[in-house]
Amino acid sequence: MRRVRFGAAGLVAAGFVALGTVLAAGTSALAAGPRAASATVCGDQHLLKLADPDQIVALSPQATEPWLSFMTKEAIGYPQMRPSAEGYLSLGVEVVLANAWSDHKTTDLLERFGVRVVRIPLVERFEDIERVTLSVAEALGHPERGVALNAAIRDRLAALRAEAAGGGRRALYLRPGGGSAAAGTFVDAVMAVNGLSNQATADGRAGWTSYDLERFVLTPPDLLVTSFFDSPDRSLLRAFGNHPAFTRRTAATPVVEVPGRSWVCSGWFLIEASEAMADGLRRLPVFPAKGP
Repeated sequence: MRRVRFGAAGLVAAGFVALGTVLAAGTSALAAGPRAASATVCGDQHLLKLADPDQIVALSPQATEPWLSFMTKEAIGYPQMRPSAEGYLSLGVEVVLANAWSDHKTTDLLERFGVRVVRIPLVERFEDIERVTLSVAEALGHPERGVALNAAIRDRLAALRAEAAGGGRRALYLRPGGGSAAAGTFVDAVMAVNGLSNQATADGRAGWTSYDLERFVLTPPDLLVTSFFDSPDRSLLRAFGNHPAFTRRTAATPVVEVPGRSWVCSGWFLIEASEAMADGLRRLPVFPAKGP
């Protein structure tokens, strides 16, 4: 008979799998779908929206951070844990939601032990977000919820497009460090839904980009779209946003603030960013858009 040798890590992982199996068996009657956990704040939003409460084993450490997570209230009461293959296995997790760029060592190890890892990509179009929603809903055992959520969001987007609250005005998106977004980003997609023209695209930029302070001061847009300026994270670069020239010009430029938590990544909740932008646009004074 052939012997199978396990290293120390293998023995530990095997033990976790055995324990997880027992835990999962004891709770199988409670959950209508696989036991699931989220490794990232983006995954949290999908898990809280699409899973049954009894399915949710753990959320990410950022799940209740109000400036990062859209569903902070819904996250209260669930365990939060740092991504760990051993931790997930010990709890009998069957599905883990992770970002496509997450720690591959952890996700690869989980897959070796039979855990389904759903890697959520950073997509830039609402059509692609629909596909991600369907994929996650299916993995959680509730494909019908993905279909229903997509249909509801489509209706809300249609209403925003019909209103076009931006009225063709030229807008520039900025973060505290001068980061911006042009065509080919989900920020641009949200601006387009609201009838805004993207200043960064008009200036020849594409994708996720940056904007120089001098150009902003000398040729300001019709309005600014901002996010994360109220973030408590002091690690964010703020030299751009704190510059006196930026402050003076901003004081004379209409500003629409979109809560960063509504588009910290791309997902079904981008509709919330879209509606927040529309609400901000409605509050602005009505004035003609600038010419091309």
